[in-house]
Amino acid sequence: MSAHLAPTLRVLREEINARWPHRDRTSDGWIGDAAHQARGSRSDHNPDSDDGSVNAIDVDVDGIDPLLVVRECITHPSCEYVIYNRVIWSRTRGFAAARYTGDNPHDKHLHVSVSHQRALEDSQRPWGIATASETRLGDRILRNGSQGSDVRELQTLVNRLGAALAVDGAFGPRTTAWVRAFQQAQKLTVDAIVGPATLAALRRATAPPPATAGNPPGSRTVRHGSTGDDVAFVKRFIGTRRCGPPGTDFDEVTEAGVRWYQRMRGLTGDGIVGRLTWAQMGVRVTY
Repeated sequence: MSAHLAPTLRVLREEINARWPHRDRTSDGWIGDAAHQARGSRSDHNPDSDDGSVNAIDVDVDGIDPLLVVRECITHPSCEYVIYNRVIWSRTRGFAAARYTGDNPHDKHLHVSVSHQRALEDSQRPWGIATASETRLGDRILRNGSQGSDVRELQTLVNRLGAALAVDGAFGPRTTAWVRAFQQAQKLTVDAIVGPATLAALRRATAPPPATAGNPPGSRTVRHGSTGDDVAFVKRFIGTRRCGPPGTDFDEVTEAGVRWYQRMRGLTGDGIVGRLTWAQMGVRVTY
């Protein structure tokens, strides 16, 4: 009897790949390694003894919206539990979020386990990943307890101001404390709620600085070989994981990071920061 991924998880994987075709797959997996095999039937990564079905999948979180995936998974009848970033959503607890205390924090990937009932593990019911809408920053008021892609966008934005928050999509104590401190510094109402006034202040604070010499961000196309403050902005915006250390030189690593960002945003991955790529970064194009 050969091991195979449960059909309902194949549907899930296909939907994730369709939505984010250029996502990172480094941390993907489904059949257990030696450590999982030692756990026998206690691990969903091991094949069932009756039919060889593997009822768990790990999905790399780089290049996807993991909390969107969590949100859709916990509404699917086949799902038993999801683990991501030390949080578990389990059917036995009504899918209420709870702290996960296992050895693996599941911060590089999210884990989905499904029912061992034959009808549920063989289900072809869609998971809703391909059609789910992403909530963007500004679409709703954010506060302590908020979760989702808009919170991740907020955390990414404030990290440009040195917040050093985990971009986990969960508006928790550290995000709350940072927003309070920012509001106080900006002489806003200190309520830790990101509404229109706080969001506008954040947009102003993270806007590209005016050029002191040469071209400001958004005033020219930049590509491999370019240098200057506009390149520094691109590298800072996409981040060191993809574009390498801060700097003003558009090198091979920067180009690879730009290609990755463009594909994530549905653009042609040519590694050139032109009008469309600037616009996706929220920079007003002036040429």
